[in-house]
Amino acid sequence: MLHAVIVGIDTYQDSSIPPLSCARSDARALGDLLERRIRPGERRVTLLEDEQATRRNIMVAIGEELPAAVEENDTVLLYFACHGSPERRTSRDRRSLYLVPHDTEFQRIYATAIDMERDVPRWLERLAGAGAKLVVLLLDACFSGGAGGRGFVGPVLRNNPSVPGYLDDPAPISFKDLDLGQGQAIFAAADGDQVAMESMDLGHGIFTYHLLKALTKARDGARTVHLGVLYAEVCDAVRGATDERQEPVLNTRLKNARLPCLG
Repeated sequence: MLHAVIVGIDTYQDSSIPPLSCARSDARALGDLLERRIRPGERRVTLLEDEQATRRNIMVAIGEELPAAVEENDTVLLYFACHGSPERRTSRDRRSLYLVPHDTEFQRIYATAIDMERDVPRWLERLAGAGAKLVVLLLDACFSGGAGGRGFVGPVLRNNPSVPGYLDDPAPISFKDLDLGQGQAIFAAADGDQVAMESMDLGHGIFTYHLLKALTKARDGARTVHLGVLYAEVCDAVRGATDERQEPVLNTRLKNARLPCLG
């Protein structure tokens, strides 16, 4: 069984947070692909976009509803297309990294955003405790704060920058007898000092566009693709498309982890 929570946010409640152009279309494309290509009854897909994607709704969907629904050996896919932000709790703190929900307050990022070091590890712990065999978190966001992409610098960090921090489809896929390995992985669109870019020509974030291409690539009848192979293909494509200004990052604790081929 595949459980997916997919978040895409173009518009923000706080007008101080700049809108994005392609995050919602990215989320819808991935959600539609999973709905089309995985058999009903073997996937549960939750899509949260724009005003639905509040911090509370995200925390409920991932932290409460998913652990209650997951059964032993299930696979969980979490996807975010939204702003990321480096910020400090106070002017004396080291930098922390945040995913930015629709209702984040620009002046209160610590209190209203999703802390990558505090909230995400708790999700992974709760999902592992519920029996999830494989959990993959895909992030089309960036945490550099660089202009022109899916990230911005919060007010505390901005005021204290010198403090150091850190088609036509074949038959739907069945998960029965599909070995996807085990473990946890975070697959992010860009390194910590880079911008995750969008392309109006593609209508997607560059990372998500090439991720979708890799997931739907014909692989000589193979039913799964190793996560390391997927990373290498997406990384090479994103680097080439951005003149090496953006390079995806994969952080893992995995054993032979794979995702289903969705082509």
